[in-house]
Amino acid sequence: MSNDSILRLAAVSGLLLLGSPASALQSDDIPGVGEPGGPGRVLSPAEMAQWLRGRALFDEPVHRSKGLGFPEMNADSCRGCHQDPAVGGAGGLELNVFRAANDNGGNGPFLDIPGGQAFSKLYPPWVPDREEHDPGLADVFEQRQTPSILGGGLIDSISDAEILSHQDLTDSDGDGIFGYARMIDTGGGMEVGRFGWRGQIPHMEDFVRDASGGELGITTPDDGRGFAFATDSDTVPDPEFSDAEVDDMTFFLNELGPPLRTFSADPRVVLGEMIFSAVGCNKCHRPSLMGPGGPVPLYSNLLLHNVMPPDFRGMAEPGADVGFYRTPPLWGIKDTAPYFHDGRAETLSDAILMHDGEALQVRNAVAALSLDDQMALVSFLRDL
Repeated sequence: MSNDSILRLAAVSGLLLLGSPASALQSDDIPGVGEPGGPGRVLSPAEMAQWLRGRALFDEPVHRSKGLGFPEMNADSCRGCHQDPAVGGAGGLELNVFRAANDNGGNGPFLDIPGGQAFSKLYPPWVPDREEHDPGLADVFEQRQTPSILGGGLIDSISDAEILSHQDLTDSDGDGIFGYARMIDTGGGMEVGRFGWRGQIPHMEDFVRDASGGELGITTPDDGRGFAFATDSDTVPDPEFSDAEVDDMTFFLNELGPPLRTFSADPRVVLGEMIFSAVGCNKCHRPSLMGPGGPVPLYSNLLLHNVMPPDFRGMAEPGADVGFYRTPPLWGIKDTAPYFHDGRAETLSDAILMHDGEALQVRNAVAALSLDDQMALVSFLRDL
């Protein structure tokens, strides 16, 4: 029996065990192992049942009666933003949210405005009084794109020690590239941030709790790590998602398979991979980091780098100053246009040539290539 057949048999078995919205899913709706939005491995019937429960929670619009959107929200489901090229993927430019603060016209000091940096897109009409959160007090703004979570479980499995081993805090090799891991206080100690444009989330369960509150306005039980929105002021009893629901959604996301490389035999792809290393793209976009099951081919070091020009104005956070962003994984990049944290780059060529700061030397090396070599580099990226 093939892996795909085993998976579909497990899917049917799992459906029979469910009394939840997942039971509405038919086996034909479940992507196979290795397909976009499908599991990264064959799951047992019990695992598939949990995966389907988590998928249903991620996919289904949340109703007001569940506590949606108090006081604000960006969507009524997780899939509402994470949908490209499949459930759990990235989001288009139209799904961007924005952040705002005040940096005194670029002269400093940088100050958050009342209510914080983050602004939601939607304000439900059933919320009676909006909290004071006035963007008119801001003079610096940034958009944020929805990142893909496909393969996030493999990223979650990479140890702190592995990520920290690739830091270069003093530019010891003199290449102009520093790179550091963002350390997050989780209440029980400092941990490496793996997720988010600025590496602000250490693990997938933290992401689920943080996004449930910040994106949906849904409360979750406080586990003491600082990412849960434990209470709000609506009439729905808190927590609005239970620990079991958080566990199911975390399991679903952790078991989503990573984007799979095409491995085209096109000579331009082979040449482009050589150029990728020769010009230094791999200094930040490391082809792999070591996980417990072997190399994770994410094409990132998960470190923060300043890749913006010297006059860039943007958000500052503890541990992530203006212009510093986590190196985004490149696996699956062909399906996640536009690019950069705010979608400012429409094409891969644009994204390469918009790198600045620590990446300036590498960008200049790419710009000096022949047009054919530049196109070969892009062909390689489209193979990831």
